[in-house]
Amino acid sequence: MKFIIAPGKYNNHVSSTKISQAIYNGISHAMPEAEIVTMPVTDSKYGMPALVAHTLGGHWIEMPYFDAFWNNKKGRYLITKIDSQDTAIIDSEQVVGVDLAKNKTRDQLFHATSYGIGEFIMDAVTSGLKNIVLCLGKTAVADGGLGVLQALGARIYNETGELIPEGENPLIDANRIDMEDVYELLGQRTKITVLLNFSSEHKLRDTVEYLNEAQESFLGDNLVYITEKMNQKYNLDIHPMPHSDSIKTLAGAFAMINAHISRSSFEWVAKVTGMNETIHSADIIVMATDKISIDTINDDVLYHISSLSNSEQIPNFVLCNDFIDDFQDNKQLFTGIFSTRMTELDDETTLLNNYESVANQLIRTLLTFQ
Repeated sequence: MKFIIAPGKYNNHVSSTKISQAIYNGISHAMPEAEIVTMPVTDSKYGMPALVAHTLGGHWIEMPYFDAFWNNKKGRYLITKIDSQDTAIIDSEQVVGVDLAKNKTRDQLFHATSYGIGEFIMDAVTSGLKNIVLCLGKTAVADGGLGVLQALGARIYNETGELIPEGENPLIDANRIDMEDVYELLGQRTKITVLLNFSSEHKLRDTVEYLNEAQESFLGDNLVYITEKMNQKYNLDIHPMPHSDSIKTLAGAFAMINAHISRSSFEWVAKVTGMNETIHSADIIVMATDKISIDTINDDVLYHISSLSNSEQIPNFVLCNDFIDDFQDNKQLFTGIFSTRMTELDDETTLLNNYESVANQLIRTLLTFQ
């Protein structure tokens, strides 16, 4: 019998890799003859690019950039082969991730910019790369992605016709955008794929302030206004929803440069790395996550693997610390849910021992019904 272990994303204090090993131990102790495959996971701060590097290889490019609050930093992106073509894999969280917003004021968040993401894309394009993949996770930045366009050469003007300087949230005063230099830079051959990474869904901590309603409403209204002007000028068809998170998803700016936008980063990775074929070969799939609820059910790893296993009629089970039964029909994604009933106060050793024990119980239960 072949088992696939596929842990999702845990909080900052728990290693998905260690959770995976604990489940492996529990299965192998209950069924020594079992074939067990662990889906690659990563606890790296470089997120999805690190997972691609783990499965496909590649090399890292280090470069300086400005983060959301205009701090000069050093980061990196991956170059690997996708369909025999050199491809840049860039993670946005090092530039605009919510962790950067800790201890920042509302005013600082209001003025934050996504400019640094554009710097990474610019570096890849000017290095001759024509295939670029951007993993766009949760962010506290609310510039609608205009900072990215600014870094790529867009000229953004305010109502009086003055050029908005770099280092500022251009959405605050944006009245007109000239995109000619951006289109010339990217040309027809540059392909940009944007992966909306829902598995990085964080709750902003107590040390992070949200923008207030008036600030969000102002930026949202201005994004709708400037986008409509862009639609008319460049014959686009982009319509950000007012009073939504469109100012924070940043995806609309990439639609302006004809990027392909995909809902799921893990779905893309599973396809290009051959993980889908591995999933198809399984007899039983065992997943894991922090907590099952309506908020976490859209975790990229959980949703993609459970959906795929259901379509192939492969039994799938999820192990979790706890679950809240508020996810209605989504619970049908799983054949069964096993909870360890752990709390945030439990130490790591206890947590890992409990995952091993629950995995062992799961296999013994399955053997009973064989």
